[in-house]
Amino acid sequence: MRISLAITVTLCLWLGGCQRHVTKYAHTAPDESLINTYWKLLTLNDEPVVAADNVREAHIVMHIDSARLAGSTGCNTLSGRYQHTGQQLTFHPIATTKMACPTAQMRSEQAMLIALKQTRRWNINGSLLELTNARGEPLAVLKAVHLY
Repeated sequence: MRISLAITVTLCLWLGGCQRHVTKYAHTAPDESLINTYWKLLTLNDEPVVAADNVREAHIVMHIDSARLAGSTGCNTLSGRYQHTGQQLTFHPIATTKMACPTAQMRSEQAMLIALKQTRRWNINGSLLELTNARGEPLAVLKAVHLY
């Protein structure tokens, strides 16, 4: 009886120690790459962005070739160029298609385009990309999505 209790206590302590070790490092996922990553829009001005049914989700991809920007506003497709040096990031004039969408999507589209235009800095923490303005105020948060 004492032996089984001692073994049980030892196993619990050992497994508990392993659990703390795993938990300690579980949140430190490697940072995603800014370039050639599909970035799904999660928030604009600290407000969640909800994709409409049967509509493409709002996202951007910064391609390495020619610093090309592509994506969707959740209503229209977008394209343009970007420039980044270190933690600085700007989006050059962005062109979109001109489809009409429900009012909520059009508002979200306009907010996304304004956020991209005001972006001056970026920061990646794991799978989240934060875009900020020149004063460091958050404009948008995007999440890396792996398409494979």
